[in-house]
Amino acid sequence: MCTVITHPAVPIALSVLLPQNTASSALLIAASVCSVIPDLDVIGFEFGIKYSDMLGHRGFTHSIFFAAALAALVSLTFFHNSHGSPIVIFLFLFLSTLSHPVLDALTNGGLGVGFFAPFNHKRYFFPYRPIKVSPIGVAGFFSRRGLEVMVSELKWVWLPSSIFFGTGQLFKRMRDLS
Repeated sequence: MCTVITHPAVPIALSVLLPQNTASSALLIAASVCSVIPDLDVIGFEFGIKYSDMLGHRGFTHSIFFAAALAALVSLTFFHNSHGSPIVIFLFLFLSTLSHPVLDALTNGGLGVGFFAPFNHKRYFFPYRPIKVSPIGVAGFFSRRGLEVMVSELKWVWLPSSIFFGTGQLFKRMRDLS
């Protein structure tokens, strides 16, 4: 998995695509929270749920189904009176949540991601896995491995996300000037 501070990079980058009447700090915060919620499944370790179980780490909460359900719940609960398009809000929250398992499938460790849970229990990785897997727990971050993970995430997540966001901002300004 990527670190909890890296998962929000994708919703931040994608926010540049939001129409002006839809973009808000509340929506960006909600999307950032949605991008880290899938990792709440690590709580299952405390209750004896095995990593490889459907409810284990990178299982159901890392599925496309879960991303859609969470996006619908957050959209309907917090943004039902929003001025923005309900479809755009849902899609932004859905993509923000789904970005989590996508990033995890690009890491070099773990058991894979249950993209199709609860309908299929198989775990998947992408063929190309350049991101170093993050240690679970705080202690692992303050080590050589933690530093290697952060460098990997800067290179493979933060840099591309920053370029995407910056390019999007540039296009918006050019459009506004014409």
